Amino acid sequence: MKNKLILFSPIILALLMPGCHTGRETIFDRVVNIPKELVLDIPKLPPLCDEISKNGFVDVINGKLYYEEEGQGTPLVLINGGPGGTHQGFHPYFSQIKDVARIIYYDQRGTGKSSKDDTGKTYTVKQAVEDLEGLRKALHIDKWVVLGWSYGGLLAQLYALIYPKHCLGLILVASSTGISNSAMSPVRGKMFISPAEQTAIENIEKMCKEGKLNGAQCFYNKLLAGCWKKFCYYKPTFEEIIRNVLYGWGPAPKFEALMRADSDNMMHNNFLKGKFDNFKIPTLITEAKWDLLWWDPNRTDVMRNNHPNAQLEVFEKSGHYIFADETEKFFTLLKNFLCKR
Repeated sequence: MKNKLILFSPIILALLMPGCHTGRETIFDRVVNIPKELVLDIPKLPPLCDEISKNGFVDVINGKLYYEEEGQGTPLVLINGGPGGTHQGFHPYFSQIKDVARIIYYDQRGTGKSSKDDTGKTYTVKQAVEDLEGLRKALHIDKWVVLGWSYGGLLAQLYALIYPKHCLGLILVASSTGISNSAMSPVRGKMFISPAEQTAIENIEKMCKEGKLNGAQCFYNKLLAGCWKKFCYYKPTFEEIIRNVLYGWGPAPKFEALMRADSDNMMHNNFLKGKFDNFKIPTLITEAKWDLLWWDPNRTDVMRNNHPNAQLEVFEKSGHYIFADETEKFFTLLKNFLCKR
């Protein structure tokens, strides 16, 4: 058996390199190419953030946060998805706006290189928001633009409500709504997955439950069997998957379960409903027509209704990873937004 191993996560971080996608396989090609054998060993590739020289740790309440920084201009902090992902999913995409933005990447408490809490007591959404404010203070930034992707969008919205005087702008990318709604149901997740692919995926999951595969092997093989179609518009390459597997997912024990329970509780209680009716901070919302991870077509209406004053843009050829699928369009929009701040 040939051996290759890769890790995948519920949020598999950005799988596509920026640039032209002409000729790349898309979900609409409906290609079925299931490997005959499972792959087990992971090749080694260096993390793309090795090229960023400014990095370190800042002290926050009962812990430390790892951060990286590049560029000059409007301060922009990036909040990754999950809960359980790391900042690595933003590399290398956001480097292309370092001419207009001071970009701050960081790992949330309990993930990546940041502090872990064996008790789990500090793994709360509230603490995550306070950690973000602690990062701002430590970096001596008066005001910044806050960008949240996926689950990170929940943290971004909460931060903007709690600390509006330090928020120049709010950007939500395929963001958690913070509202309980039918549009949160995974009604389209299998839309482009063939019966043969679904059978292969279920068999892989069964082997994982039986202890025959570890989590990394399970998720990687699911991707090869077509599971990528839930998350991406364009098919990722092996190299792209490898880096995200090696570096893009890193929750400590207890972190994912505790943070997911806390954030889900907010959703079920409609915590953010109506909170942005009179919101004055400039807001940009980007949604994807083919975000099949957890949305349905009504999702844009949910976001628009809860952010009536926001600029909302729908990307026609994107999945959950908008900044990877339609890179040029996304960053042109982002630059225009940042240059006005």
